[in-house]
Amino acid sequence: MSRTIPEGKNTETGIRRKTQVRFLRLHSLFRGQNMFDSTSYEAVEFSNAVQSPLETYLREINSTALLTSEEEQRLARAIEQGDLESRDRMVRANLRLVVNIARGYTGKGLGLQDLIEEGNLGLLRAVEGFDPEMGTRFSTYASYWIKQSIKRALINSAKTIRIPAYMVELLSKWRRATNRLSDELGRTPTPEEIARVLGLPRKKLPIIKKAILIYNLTPQTDQADFGWSLGEMIMDERHRGPDEEMLESDNLSYVMRQIETMDIREAAVLKRRFGLEGHEPQTLKEIGEALGLTRERVRQIETEALSRLAESLEGVRSGRPW
Repeated sequence: MSRTIPEGKNTETGIRRKTQVRFLRLHSLFRGQNMFDSTSYEAVEFSNAVQSPLETYLREINSTALLTSEEEQRLARAIEQGDLESRDRMVRANLRLVVNIARGYTGKGLGLQDLIEEGNLGLLRAVEGFDPEMGTRFSTYASYWIKQSIKRALINSAKTIRIPAYMVELLSKWRRATNRLSDELGRTPTPEEIARVLGLPRKKLPIIKKAILIYNLTPQTDQADFGWSLGEMIMDERHRGPDEEMLESDNLSYVMRQIETMDIREAAVLKRRFGLEGHEPQTLKEIGEALGLTRERVRQIETEALSRLAESLEGVRSGRPW
């Protein structure tokens, strides 16, 4: 007996089924085709001759009008109430965004068909999680999830050695302890000193060193441009990075309040980095040029601020004050 997946179920299987059956039909549309060139899809001119599957798909998504900010707000509120028609319209109106983003990842191990499919998984997740009260355009919010989904697929396609979630968490604590000790000692701490601070037995050091080696040698897939580290891309859904936590709609209002209590420079870096308060998401280099800082200094500020936000969110979840 077949089992029906609930419409609102936010599982990978459920989202893939909704993507393939209800919205996109990409398997039948693209099967057996290799048909993308460098022409921007907005500028494609369609002839009256027989069109390729890609042209058919682009014509279809180009026929859907883009949404105004007010329309996004109205649809998002309807989606919160379970309105499937509003959800479908929000998805269709943003399929062009997925194609634009997917184009930037061609030539890295997956074909355009797969990139679009994976990007659409991220789009669906964004549609289901978007909070109309967060004060940002949907495209800014959705771009994160689209890129995240594509990057996960690229990592998986490369058959990357996966670090278990518990080890990713330990590596995160290891990095924070390393930074803290470096400031205190004025030099790079030894592994033994870091392990002592974390209360780790010496017999675990070889395991940690091996995990760090794997972590550092694994391809970083565009990390320099977009700032999502390998650890955040490979960890399972039960373990989330601070920047992913930051953009979850349930946490965003709380995070925005915390950002306002930060140092002005830290707040400016995070707002520019994640496209908050009207900013478009910026690279480390762009932020550095705007604020008169080096790229490395911007990275340090971002890392420190996200670390504090992560600790703050942990405190909220466990009932501890920040």
